[in-house]
Order: sequence, then structure tokens, then C-alpha cells
Amino acid sequence: MLALFGKKKRAEGLVGLSINDQRIALAHITRTRDDVFLENCVRRDITATTSRHQQLADIVAEAGLVGAECSCVLGPRDYNIYLVESPQVAEDEVSAAVRWKIKDLLDMPVDQAVVDVFALPEQAFQGRSKMVYAVAASRTAVAELIDTVDRAGLQLQSIDIPELAMRNISTQVMDDRNGLAFISLKESGSTMNVSRNGELYLTRKINTQVGPDALMQDDWEMVRDRLALEIQRSLDYYESQMGQNPINQIMIAPRLKDTESMMNSLGEALAAPVGVLDYIHELASPDSVTAEMKGACMMAIGAGLRTDLVGGGQ
Repeated sequence: MLALFGKKKRAEGLVGLSINDQRIALAHITRTRDDVFLENCVRRDITATTSRHQQLADIVAEAGLVGAECSCVLGPRDYNIYLVESPQVAEDEVSAAVRWKIKDLLDMPVDQAVVDVFALPEQAFQGRSKMVYAVAASRTAVAELIDTVDRAGLQLQSIDIPELAMRNISTQVMDDRNGLAFISLKESGSTMNVSRNGELYLTRKINTQVGPDALMQDDWEMVRDRLALEIQRSLDYYESQMGQNPINQIMIAPRLKDTESMMNSLGEALAAPVGVLDYIHELASPDSVTAEMKGACMMAIGAGLRTDLVGGGQ
């Protein structure tokens, strides 16, 4: 009985977590009605001397988040995503049916894969076949991630992908009622989302590499034109194949040091104006959470902004 009185209250809100072989990023999001607050944000490189789960446990304990609910986002190399026609089966059987539909596309035996799906909005079909996105990840990798999170003292509620984490950010800080293209430009490859009314209509990976010093490279204009062509093709698909109105908002994620220059350079190559989706300044946080830290923890923040979990506010 006395132990109950001394029990610590579990942290409110939702912890967003992004882990790969090089680093751990954590973001703690709380909500009060319509207000969203980034309580804390941590990014730490993984060292060779301490296990990954122990380093995460140390971060969680230091932040006072033991027992908190958590949404974890997979790294880009941990999964594949496929756009496929939805099988004609009951809704609760779609995932199982899609598993066999994509089995020949997988880079692993189908019984070693965890497969889940999320549907496109009904308005995206315009009389065409209903489509879904299928996400496939290694069962072993997912099990290791679950174990790491559990041993660190967090309560895992969901495992997300970067595309949906980006959707969570754009929905939180932008009005996308008329459509929005949001692009994260990275050296490992870029990700582009097209959303409307908070729903993801189109997502694709763009292999064009855009490193931190891309604008300084001699071949930047050629790289930029190739990138712009891929972006425009995606926008054309959204309009012609999905029957949607043209996108007039193209936003890029903040970058480490060349955000404005990148925005201007891409704007010169695209028909629509390009802006910056500035979640860094739009998302309230303590002064101790720097803009640089917010930028480095974008995917963790996106995971923490998920709203269909108890810890996320719904």
C-alpha cells in the first residue's frame, strides 16, 4: 500500500523515437486541447562501448520518461514501401492478402517479413482501382527494435515509417486543404509526400542525392534539374492519375545550413514556388531545445506528433 503512494506518475504525451546504427533521436510531445508542445528533444551518437538499448535507457532515464508511451520510426534501410492494387477481400484481411501479392517483390522470404498497409484516400481513385501502400520490414529487425525500446523502459505503441512521420509534421504546421508537397532532401536520398486535408495521397523516394554541401558542387545545376524533373513527374501523376487539382504549395524541410539557398535554387527550376516548412519555429518548445536539435530530430518529432494514439492526445 505504501509503495502505491510513492509511485511516480508516468510522463504524459508521446515519445517519438528514431534509431539506426549511428544515432538515437528522441522527442517528447505533449498536447493540451489544440496546443502542442515539444517538451524535450535529444540526439545522441551511438558508441561502440555501450549497447544500443543501454544508451537508449540512459537517455530515457535522464529525460524522466521511463514508462512513457512511444512511437518509433523505422530507418530508411529498415523497410520497403510498395504501391499496389488493393485485394478484393474484407478489410481485416487486406494485410494478409497484400503479403502474398508482394512476395515476389521482397528482398527476403515472405515468412521473414512483417507487412502492413495503409490506404489512399477514397478521392484519390477517381473511378480507378483502389490502391494501398504496403510496408514490408524484416521480422528480425522489428523484433530487435521492440526489444530495445522495451528494455529502455518505454511502452511501444506503434512502429511508423518516415513518410508518415513527415505527414504528421506537415499536417501539424501547414494548411494543406488545397494540397501540399513536402520534400525532405538528404544525401541518402530524398522523400516526397503529397497530402491534402491531412491525408497522404502520394509518397515516393527520389534517389537523387542532395548532400549538405550540394549547392557548392560543380554539377549542382544538373543535379537540381534532375531532382526538379522527378518532383514534377510526381506532381503530374497526382493531377493526371489521381484527378486532383494542381499543387501550389511545394515545401522543403529545413536543412543544416543552406535552407534558403536551396529553396531559391529549386524555385528557379520548378513551375510552382518553393517554400520552407518551418516546423522548427512553429513548434513551441523550451529555450533549451535549439533549432539545430529540432532539425536533427525531425523524424523523431514526426513520430511524436502522431495523433491516433492515447499518448498523442486522441
